[in-house]
Amino acid sequence: MALIVVAEDDNGTLKLIQVVLRNQGHSVLTASDGQAAWQLIREHRPDLVVSDINMPGVTGFELLRAVREHDDLNQIPFVLLTSLQERRDMRQGMTLGADDYLTKPVRPAELVDAVSAQINRLAMRSASLDMQVRDAVSEALEEQAWSLQEQYENRLARELSEQWPGDTRGQQEHHPQATVLFADIRHYPDWLAALNADQLVTVLKRFYEGSGDTVHLFGASTVQFVGDGLLALFTNMTAGSTAHPGLRAVKAAFGLRTAAAGMQDFVKQRFPDIELPRFEVGVAVHSGPVAMMRLDGLLGGAQQLLPVGETVIDAIAMQRRAPATHCVTVSIPVLRSVTGAIQPVSRHFITLPHRGETLEVCAVEPLAP
Repeated sequence: MALIVVAEDDNGTLKLIQVVLRNQGHSVLTASDGQAAWQLIREHRPDLVVSDINMPGVTGFELLRAVREHDDLNQIPFVLLTSLQERRDMRQGMTLGADDYLTKPVRPAELVDAVSAQINRLAMRSASLDMQVRDAVSEALEEQAWSLQEQYENRLARELSEQWPGDTRGQQEHHPQATVLFADIRHYPDWLAALNADQLVTVLKRFYEGSGDTVHLFGASTVQFVGDGLLALFTNMTAGSTAHPGLRAVKAAFGLRTAAAGMQDFVKQRFPDIELPRFEVGVAVHSGPVAMMRLDGLLGGAQQLLPVGETVIDAIAMQRRAPATHCVTVSIPVLRSVTGAIQPVSRHFITLPHRGETLEVCAVEPLAP
C-alpha cells in the first residue's frame, strides 16, 4: 500500500487519521507541525501528504507551496484539511496545487475515499508513464533495429558526412512525396527581451540538442536549425525504418511537446530569478514533394543538401499562422495518411500569404491508451 505523511497539530484528529489509514493497510508517518512534516517528506518521499491548513510555524499552505516548488517532490498528491469552511481557503489551496481537501471534523469514510482516489490516480499515472516509456522504447527498437548508442553514433557520423560529404553523387535530390516537420519556440520575442545573448545561447543550445535527438529517434533523414526553429524531413528512404514517414513525423511532434516540458524545468532551474514565459513549442507537419538543393562552397568548400520547395514553405507558414491553442498542427493530407493513430481536436483554415490561398489544418492529439 501507500506511504502517507500526515501533518496535524490536533492530537485527536491526528490519531483518528492515523488509525483509519493504517486500518486500510497504509504506512503512516505523523507530524504535529509543518516544519516536521517537511522534514519527513524530504526524507521519505511519500506517496501522499495529508495536511491541516492552520498549524504553528509552517502552515499547510506553506508546506504545499514548498512541495510544489521542489523539483523532485512536486508530483506528490496533496490533500488539505480545514475547519474554516470558507471558499477562499479551499480556492487558495487549489490555486497552490492541492489535489483535494477535506473539512473537519474528518469523517473516516470521506478520508478513505479521498485518499483512495489520489492513490489510484497516482497508480494510473505511473502505469501510463511506464506504458509510454515501454511503447517508445519498443517502437524505437523496431523502427531503428539498432541500439540507441549505435543510433547516436551513426547520427553523428551521418551529420559529419553531410557537412563534409566527399562523393554525394548517389544521394537522391528530389522526393516526390515526403513529410516536413517544422517546430519553433512560442513567445520567442519575449525570450529575446528577457535574456541576454549568452543566456539565450544556453537555451537555444539545449533546445537544439533535445529536439534534434527527438526527431532523429523517429527517423528524420534531414534536420536543419533555423533561428529558433527546427526543420526535419521524413521520407521512405530512411535506413532501417519501415513505418510511414507521416506517422514517424507526427510521433516526433508529440515527442517535441514532451521535450518542451523538460525544457521548462531546465530554464526554471537555470534562471530562477528571471521572469520568463512558459517554454512551449509549436509544431506543424505537412506532406508533399520536396527538392533537395545542393549548396557548394560552404564550410570551407564542403557541400550541403537542404530541403526546399512549396511543401517546406507551407509547413513553416502553417506553424507561424496556426492558432495559439494548437501545439501540434497537421495538414489534412497528413491527417488522412495516419488515420487511426491520432485524434483530431479542431480544424481551421489558415492563409498562406506566399500563395494567396487557404490551407485546411487540424490540431491533433495522440489516441488515448
